[in-house]
Amino acid sequence: MNSRSPAWFQSRSSLQTPRQPSRRPAFPWLSLACFIALTVVSLTLLTWKVKDRMPIGVLQSTVLTVIQPLQRGFTWTAQGLKGVWSTYLNLIHVREENIRLQAEVKWLREENHRFLEAYLQHQRLQQLLNFKERVSPETLVAAVVGRDANHWTEIILIDKGTRDRVGKGFPVMTHEGLVGQVIHAAPALSQVMLITDFRSGVDALVQRTRAGGVVSGRGRNIAELKFLPVGADVQPGDRVISSGLGRVFPKGLIIGEVKEVHRNGSQFQQVEVRPSIDASRLEEVLVLLKP
Repeated sequence: MNSRSPAWFQSRSSLQTPRQPSRRPAFPWLSLACFIALTVVSLTLLTWKVKDRMPIGVLQSTVLTVIQPLQRGFTWTAQGLKGVWSTYLNLIHVREENIRLQAEVKWLREENHRFLEAYLQHQRLQQLLNFKERVSPETLVAAVVGRDANHWTEIILIDKGTRDRVGKGFPVMTHEGLVGQVIHAAPALSQVMLITDFRSGVDALVQRTRAGGVVSGRGRNIAELKFLPVGADVQPGDRVISSGLGRVFPKGLIIGEVKEVHRNGSQFQQVEVRPSIDASRLEEVLVLLKP
C-alpha cells in the first residue's frame, strides 16, 4: 500500500494545474460583426417599409439611431479623404504651373536682355555713324577685339589693319570723345594706345577759358592736364578738348572733364582729368584715315 496521504495528492495536483492559454480580445471582430448585423437589420427594415410589409417600429428606430452616428463618421471620413486627395492634386498642379511660369519668365528675361543688347548696339552704331559724318567721311568703323593684359600699358586691339588703310599714328575716337592713336598696324589687326597710357600726350585746351596744356595718361582710366600755369582759370567740371596742335588729333575732340585741381605753389597746377570714354566698355571705335 502506498503510504502517501490523500492530502499529498491534493497538493500535488494543485501545483500541476495547467495554465489556461491567453486569448486575444475579440473586441475588433465583435464590433465588426455587430456593425454588419445592424446594417443588415437596418436594410431589411427599410426594405419592409418600402414594401409596406410592416410599419416603422421601435426596433427600426433603435437600429437607425445606432447606425446614424456610424454613417456620419464614415461620411465625414470619406469627405475628409476626398478633400485631402483634392488638395494634393491641386498642389501638384500648382507646382507644375509654377515651374512652367518660372521657365517662361526666364525665357522672357533672356529675350529682353538680347533685345536690349541688340538695341543698344544699334544705338551705338547709329551714333557712331552720325559722328562719322560730322567729323570726316574718311573714317573707318572698327570693333574692339582685345585688350593688352599688361598692367603698365593701356592698349586695345581693333579688327582693322593695313589692308583697310589703317596706319601708325592714326587717331581713334568715338562719339563720346577721344580714345587714342594707332601705334602698330598689322594686315588685319591694329594696336591702339589709349590716352590714359603713361606714354600718351595730347595737346589740349580748357574749353571754357581756352587755357592750354598737355593731357598725359596716368593709367586706370585717369589722366592729368600738365603744364597749366598757376594763374590759369580752371575749375572742377570744366571740359577739356583737343587743341589740334601737333597735327596728330583733330581740333575740338572731347578728352574729358576736370575732376580735381591742386595749386601747390609751384609753377604749374596739378589738374586731374576724368576721360570721357570708359576703355573697359569700348566695343566699336572710329579710325580717322589720313590722306
